Amino acid sequence: MFLFRSAFFCPLLSFHLQFGSEMGQKPKTKKGEISITDCDGRIRLRWRFNGERYSLNLPFAYTPENIHHATIKVSEIKLDMLKGTFDTSLRKYHFKPVNAVLQFAKPEVNTISYLGELVPKFNEWTKQIRNIDIDNSFDYLYTRKLLEKWGKALIVQIPQKMSGEAWANTTYNRRMGYLKQFFTWLVDSGTIQQNPLLHVIRRRDKRKKKNERRKPITETEIIGFLNAIKNDTYSPTASRFKHSYYYSFLLFIFLTGVRNAEAIGLRVKHIDFVKGQIEISEALARTVKGTNHAARITKGTKMDNVRYLPLTAELRDLLAACVEGKQSEDLVFLSPRGHSIDDRMLERRIVKPVLIKMGIGDRDLYVARHCFGTRAVQQGMAITDVAYLMGHTTIETAIRNYVDVERKSNAFPSLK
Repeated sequence: MFLFRSAFFCPLLSFHLQFGSEMGQKPKTKKGEISITDCDGRIRLRWRFNGERYSLNLPFAYTPENIHHATIKVSEIKLDMLKGTFDTSLRKYHFKPVNAVLQFAKPEVNTISYLGELVPKFNEWTKQIRNIDIDNSFDYLYTRKLLEKWGKALIVQIPQKMSGEAWANTTYNRRMGYLKQFFTWLVDSGTIQQNPLLHVIRRRDKRKKKNERRKPITETEIIGFLNAIKNDTYSPTASRFKHSYYYSFLLFIFLTGVRNAEAIGLRVKHIDFVKGQIEISEALARTVKGTNHAARITKGTKMDNVRYLPLTAELRDLLAACVEGKQSEDLVFLSPRGHSIDDRMLERRIVKPVLIKMGIGDRDLYVARHCFGTRAVQQGMAITDVAYLMGHTTIETAIRNYVDVERKSNAFPSLK
């Protein structure tokens, strides 16, 4: 039994060695083994027995999906050699003409073997199935770059390729999710037979390390920062555009906790002064081309949901001044030149320098969102309400980011 199992698995090893030679390695087949080689695109078996050399051509294309035919034939030959019934004429091991005709008449479904060959298919899937402009999407663009980078690797090798990358767990999970869906579509469309990532599981995320540049600041610090912006406390005297120009925009994101791109993409039509609500349904998102006005594209919110924020008295006064004289499709917040706000430049030239000069430290503009979530939880707002207002699809994100589970409790909830 041991001999038979060895005879069956050795050909598979020979196949991997043979494909390894295409990557620049040319290991020699071990003595007594049957090698599976490529002969003008077809499978050929080669071996030595009792001092004689033998060669057998199989009527199958040399692709990974057809190697199982070769492994079965190799097992048959090796078993005969072990039993002493080996046919030196090789007639016994030829496929019958009928089977051979059927094999050529009915080719394998999969004619693609290498990851690089999938790039055109990925473009098709992204554009026609996912309705995504790949050139303006970080995730899809860099996922395609992976296929290009691993172009000479076999499709079945993609789990190992992904494991070999030094990615954070979130990056690994996100890219694996895109590729798994892509391969599922390839299987459904008949391009390949199996999804190589079907049984690959997500990496477990350890507790995420807090980003110090997004560490919330106190209410006193927030008010001090906003006053410094409003009063141009740290604005250079020679500056053409004063810090105070951005006061309304910065106050809005601190009051609402919306994402930067959602605030930048807010339009007049999204504010309903009659119903007293603000609709957050789209964003003016940055792309791989940059964060300037020409590079941004209009898209749905990050989680593709729609939420309505209450129009408080403070927000009503703030937004009424911002929308005065504007049309329905106009942006609420504009740059001094009348374009959409470039949040990266705003962060680099104003937000960070002011916070550092105030002694608060190096912070991102995104700190406004984290401050909102932290204040909401600390002031006793229900976690479900916090998740809704911030546009999360589940409460888990809100709990992970804004609820301090390590803080000691001094009491139990009462039972009345």
